[in-house]
Amino acid sequence: MTNMQGKADISHPRSTAPLHSLGQHATALLNAVAKGVDREIGSHGITPMDFAAIRLFLVDKEWTATELAQVLPVEVPAISRMVSKLVDRGLLFRRRQSTDRRVVILKLTEEGQRLGLALHQSVHSYEEKLTEGISEGDLETFRSVIRIILSNATDIEQS
Repeated sequence: MTNMQGKADISHPRSTAPLHSLGQHATALLNAVAKGVDREIGSHGITPMDFAAIRLFLVDKEWTATELAQVLPVEVPAISRMVSKLVDRGLLFRRRQSTDRRVVILKLTEEGQRLGLALHQSVHSYEEKLTEGISEGDLETFRSVIRIILSNATDIEQS
Protein backbone atom coordinates (compact mmCIF):
# COMPACT_ATOMS: atom_id res chain seq x y z
CA MET A 1 0.00 0.00 0.00
CA THR A 2 1.30 3.48 -0.77
CA ASN A 3 0.56 6.81 0.87
CA MET A 4 -0.23 10.11 -0.85
CA GLN A 5 3.45 10.71 -1.63
CA GLY A 6 3.72 7.34 -3.37
CA LYS A 7 5.78 5.78 -0.59
CA ALA A 8 5.06 2.45 0.99
CA ASP A 9 2.76 2.65 3.99
CA ILE A 10 4.31 0.49 6.69
CA SER A 11 2.37 1.93 9.63
CA HIS A 12 0.13 -1.12 10.03
CA PRO A 13 1.33 -4.06 12.12
CA ARG A 14 1.46 -7.30 10.13
CA SER A 15 -1.42 -8.94 11.97
CA THR A 16 -3.85 -6.14 11.08
CA ALA A 17 -2.54 -5.14 7.65
CA PRO A 18 -5.34 -5.31 5.10
CA LEU A 19 -4.96 -7.65 2.16
CA HIS A 20 -4.63 -5.75 -1.09
CA SER A 21 -3.17 -7.97 -3.76
CA LEU A 22 -4.84 -10.89 -5.48
CA GLY A 23 -1.90 -13.04 -4.42
CA GLN A 24 -2.33 -12.10 -0.75
CA HIS A 25 -6.04 -12.94 -0.88
CA ALA A 26 -5.41 -16.20 -2.70
CA THR A 27 -2.66 -17.22 -0.28
CA ALA A 28 -4.78 -16.42 2.79
CA LEU A 29 -7.74 -18.38 1.39
CA LEU A 30 -5.56 -21.30 0.34
CA ASN A 31 -4.01 -21.43 3.81
CA ALA A 32 -7.42 -21.38 5.52
CA VAL A 33 -8.74 -24.17 3.30
CA ALA A 34 -5.55 -26.26 3.44
CA LYS A 35 -5.26 -26.10 7.23
CA GLY A 36 -8.85 -27.24 7.66
CA VAL A 37 -8.56 -30.01 5.09
CA ASP A 38 -5.30 -31.20 6.67
CA ARG A 39 -7.04 -31.30 10.04
CA GLU A 40 -9.97 -33.29 8.63
CA ILE A 41 -7.88 -35.89 6.75
CA GLY A 42 -4.63 -35.95 8.74
CA SER A 43 -5.91 -38.14 11.55
CA HIS A 44 -6.50 -40.87 8.96
CA GLY A 45 -2.89 -40.79 7.75
CA ILE A 46 -4.00 -39.36 4.42
CA THR A 47 -2.03 -36.58 2.73
CA PRO A 48 -3.71 -33.84 0.70
CA MET A 49 -2.42 -35.49 -2.50
CA ASP A 50 -3.78 -38.89 -1.38
CA PHE A 51 -7.12 -37.22 -0.73
CA ALA A 52 -7.08 -35.51 -4.14
CA ALA A 53 -6.53 -38.90 -5.78
CA ILE A 54 -9.19 -40.64 -3.69
CA ARG A 55 -11.69 -37.91 -4.62
CA LEU A 56 -10.99 -38.61 -8.29
CA PHE A 57 -11.87 -42.27 -7.74
CA LEU A 58 -15.16 -41.23 -6.14
CA VAL A 59 -16.09 -39.48 -9.41
CA ASP A 60 -14.60 -41.87 -11.98
CA LYS A 61 -14.23 -45.37 -10.58
CA GLU A 62 -11.15 -46.50 -12.53
CA TRP A 63 -7.88 -44.74 -13.34
CA THR A 64 -4.40 -45.60 -14.53
CA ALA A 65 -1.33 -44.03 -12.92
CA THR A 66 -0.71 -42.13 -16.16
CA GLU A 67 -4.23 -40.69 -16.11
CA LEU A 68 -3.80 -39.62 -12.49
CA ALA A 69 -0.51 -37.89 -13.39
CA GLN A 70 -2.35 -35.92 -16.08
CA VAL A 71 -4.79 -34.37 -13.59
CA LEU A 72 -2.81 -34.25 -10.35
CA PRO A 73 0.08 -31.78 -10.00
CA VAL A 74 2.78 -34.45 -9.59
CA GLU A 75 4.99 -36.57 -11.83
CA VAL A 76 4.37 -40.24 -12.62
CA PRO A 77 7.05 -41.55 -10.17
CA ALA A 78 5.34 -39.71 -7.28
CA ILE A 79 1.98 -41.09 -8.43
CA SER A 80 3.45 -44.60 -8.43
CA ARG A 81 4.71 -44.19 -4.85
CA MET A 82 1.36 -42.80 -3.73
CA VAL A 83 -0.54 -45.65 -5.43
CA SER A 84 1.74 -48.25 -3.82
CA LYS A 85 1.15 -46.70 -0.41
CA LEU A 86 -2.64 -46.68 -0.92
CA VAL A 87 -2.56 -50.28 -2.18
CA ASP A 88 -0.49 -51.32 0.86
CA ARG A 89 -3.06 -49.65 3.14
CA GLY A 90 -5.86 -51.59 1.44
CA LEU A 91 -7.52 -48.47 -0.02
CA LEU A 92 -6.76 -49.16 -3.70
CA PHE A 93 -6.30 -52.29 -5.72
CA ARG A 94 -4.60 -52.92 -9.04
CA ARG A 95 -5.71 -55.15 -11.87
CA ARG A 96 -4.35 -55.67 -15.34
CA GLN A 97 -6.49 -54.62 -18.28
CA SER A 98 -7.73 -57.74 -20.08
CA THR A 99 -7.11 -56.34 -23.58
CA ASP A 100 -3.61 -55.00 -22.82
CA ARG A 101 -1.83 -56.64 -19.89
CA ARG A 102 0.69 -53.77 -19.75
CA VAL A 103 -2.06 -51.40 -18.56
CA VAL A 104 -2.76 -51.44 -14.82
CA ILE A 105 -6.21 -50.27 -13.77
CA LEU A 106 -6.60 -48.77 -10.30
CA LYS A 107 -9.80 -48.80 -8.30
CA LEU A 108 -10.84 -48.07 -4.70
CA THR A 109 -11.40 -51.05 -2.45
CA GLU A 110 -14.55 -51.14 -0.32
CA GLU A 111 -12.50 -49.75 2.57
CA GLY A 112 -11.12 -47.04 0.27
CA GLN A 113 -14.63 -46.18 -0.87
CA ARG A 114 -15.88 -45.92 2.73
CA LEU A 115 -12.92 -43.80 3.84
CA GLY A 116 -13.12 -41.62 0.72
CA LEU A 117 -16.81 -40.88 1.25
CA ALA A 118 -16.29 -40.18 4.96
CA LEU A 119 -13.38 -37.82 4.25
CA HIS A 120 -15.29 -36.14 1.44
CA GLN A 121 -18.22 -35.50 3.80
CA SER A 122 -15.92 -34.23 6.54
CA VAL A 123 -14.14 -31.82 4.19
CA HIS A 124 -17.47 -30.73 2.67
CA SER A 125 -18.77 -29.90 6.18
CA TYR A 126 -15.63 -27.86 6.85
CA GLU A 127 -16.10 -25.98 3.56
CA GLU A 128 -19.73 -25.27 4.49
CA LYS A 129 -18.52 -23.75 7.77
CA LEU A 130 -16.05 -21.58 5.84
CA THR A 131 -18.81 -20.24 3.59
CA GLU A 132 -21.40 -19.78 6.35
CA GLY A 133 -23.22 -16.47 5.94
CA ILE A 134 -22.38 -16.16 2.23
CA SER A 135 -25.35 -16.30 -0.12
CA GLU A 136 -25.44 -18.90 -2.88
CA GLY A 137 -25.42 -16.06 -5.43
CA ASP A 138 -22.26 -14.59 -3.92
CA LEU A 139 -20.62 -18.02 -3.89
CA GLU A 140 -21.49 -18.54 -7.55
CA THR A 141 -20.07 -15.11 -8.38
CA PHE A 142 -16.91 -16.05 -6.47
CA ARG A 143 -16.61 -19.34 -8.40
CA SER A 144 -17.18 -17.52 -11.68
CA VAL A 145 -14.46 -14.96 -10.90
CA ILE A 146 -12.05 -17.78 -10.00
CA ARG A 147 -12.79 -19.54 -13.32
CA ILE A 148 -12.09 -16.31 -15.24
CA ILE A 149 -8.83 -15.68 -13.36
CA LEU A 150 -7.68 -19.26 -13.98
CA SER A 151 -8.61 -18.99 -17.65
CA ASN A 152 -6.66 -15.75 -17.92
CA ALA A 153 -3.69 -17.41 -16.21
CA THR A 154 -3.82 -20.27 -18.71
CA ASP A 155 -3.94 -17.79 -21.60
CA ILE A 156 -0.93 -15.92 -20.19
CA GLU A 157 1.03 -19.17 -19.77
CA GLN A 158 0.29 -20.19 -23.37
CA SER A 159 1.27 -16.83 -24.89
